[in-house]
Amino acid sequence: MRELRKVLIILNCLLYAEGASVVEGIMKNVATRIHNSVMKGVNLCGRPQISNVMQNITVNPGDTASFICTVDMKCLVSYIQWYHELNNGTMKLLRTGRTNGTPYKITITDIRAPDEGFYTCIAGNTIGETVRSAYLKVSGGSLPLPSWSNIILFLHILLVINSTVIK
Repeated sequence: MRELRKVLIILNCLLYAEGASVVEGIMKNVATRIHNSVMKGVNLCGRPQISNVMQNITVNPGDTASFICTVDMKCLVSYIQWYHELNNGTMKLLRTGRTNGTPYKITITDIRAPDEGFYTCIAGNTIGETVRSAYLKVSGGSLPLPSWSNIILFLHILLVINSTVIK
């Protein structure tokens, strides 16, 4: 890397001393060689490919569910990300390439009602992105919490019943 830096400094000096036309040709040739050596064996065959179709899953509260995203790594893949789209429309980033574990699988443990929603895998590179999603349905979920007005109404009814029974 130091040698490359020296070459670039020398070429930059030549650019000012000799004029742009000769040095631009030399720099283009050097840049092409560097690019070819760095990219050797890397296949730029388009946007990443995801070979599987993710399936929707229905589970009970407390269960575990996994989604798999089979990304073909023959092409250059810059990133794989997992998102959870909650039922209110917000997206939450769950996993990136820096997250520990395999980037091809997301596992949700001890599932609860808020875990319901779409789980999305995105594989991308400089050419584009490929997206796969599946829905996690939590069946037999817990009952919705009552509103404060319903709680107050319930307590009021209890008081009325108790006061009627006591008389």
